[in-house]
Amino acid sequence: MLRLLVSLLFLTGVAGASDARDLVFTNVNVVSMEKEEVLPQRDVLIHHGIIRSIEAHVSKGRWPAGTIVVDSSGKYLLPGLADMHVHMGFGDEQQLKLYVVNGVTTVLNLSGTPKLLEWKARIAAGELLGPTFYTTGPIIDGDPPTNNTHVVVRNRGEAEREVDAQVRLGYDFIKPYSALSREGYEGIVDAARRNKIRLVGHVAWSVGVQGTIEANQDAIAHVEELYRYFVDRHRKPPPGTQPDPAKIPVLARELADHHTWVITTLSANDNILKQATNLSALLESPDMQFIPKFYLDDCRKDDPYANRGSDWVLQNKIMVPFLFKIAAGLKAASVTMMAGTDATNPMQVPGISLHDELAELVEAGLSPYEALVTYAQSGNISGTQRRDGNGDAGQDRGLAAGGGESAGADHEHTKDCGRDGTRAMAGRGRIREDEEGVGGALRSGRK
Repeated sequence: MLRLLVSLLFLTGVAGASDARDLVFTNVNVVSMEKEEVLPQRDVLIHHGIIRSIEAHVSKGRWPAGTIVVDSSGKYLLPGLADMHVHMGFGDEQQLKLYVVNGVTTVLNLSGTPKLLEWKARIAAGELLGPTFYTTGPIIDGDPPTNNTHVVVRNRGEAEREVDAQVRLGYDFIKPYSALSREGYEGIVDAARRNKIRLVGHVAWSVGVQGTIEANQDAIAHVEELYRYFVDRHRKPPPGTQPDPAKIPVLARELADHHTWVITTLSANDNILKQATNLSALLESPDMQFIPKFYLDDCRKDDPYANRGSDWVLQNKIMVPFLFKIAAGLKAASVTMMAGTDATNPMQVPGISLHDELAELVEAGLSPYEALVTYAQSGNISGTQRRDGNGDAGQDRGLAAGGGESAGADHEHTKDCGRDGTRAMAGRGRIREDEEGVGGALRSGRK
């Protein structure tokens, strides 16, 4: 993709001093999300955080008094990145900065709490630096739950009441989980439809992949959850059981026919396998400097994946490469995939891990442009787009602008976003300038 040696960032949901002035990126190359093309030398006018026009560059354009004019010659402008599967496992607000400085302007948190609703409100009000923030309610699970932090529902009535309560509290989505009974899952589905709220979650063991698709769950939270269609590990098959790749097109057609979205999280599964097989090497990665000390100390003492045993490792060595084949099959069937990372789970670093995810989607067979489109798809489920075009007038998504050599350069360089001299951020009528540079903010984002 673009060689993003980023020098500025425009982004919705970023806190800063209130500034209602118009903003213009002049002479910038616009990366379209409607089709694979770059619109060269454009002037992009932003009014109150909304793209109002994209016009051919005028060398001496006349802009209203007070307009902030950013000379973007030689740079590329594209929608801000979106990570559609995150957690706030690091505990404090600092983790939000890591999204911002890595060009991630929208996140979907998949394990909500009242505290995170407060963060969402503060980000929207410009009081807290962070990406545009969507969140499910607390995870809804069966009895016994897979984790003691989950809300337990034992029957249809409890499930419906829990969904109603989460809607009243203002959560954006509902997340059903693995241990739900069929009755409990069906209650969640019925209550979600009645409340007109979308379901983004796991495949309940009692329901299965086919049943989840037929229930019209809006999105499945991992490609890994689809693996149950091939090998249901919950039923404890022999550890060397091989999945049948001939079933991939059948599954992909079912997902496409039911308009079921799939969140990718390939990098999370890759990372989990690394923890299980070579934890010490993973802990030496430079990216670990952005993970809190308490979190790393806990992993060193009792990593959740390092002691799973040889059978579990064998299962995952078979599964992880197959997930890439599933992703390729979904792409071939035009299933809507949304890039997500499962940060902060399995030592996935906020912001940085999304760039890893895009690289792994390319490894799975998507073109660099197709990988970018997976994050642009986020507006379809989150409602963050005014219309389908991700780079068009009337859009309220964030934007990232970066210097580059060519539009065909290696997409891995999107990782440079935020690390090389970022100087300004803006959004929703607010401008934030950083004398240290956002690269410096990245380094100070985790103490």
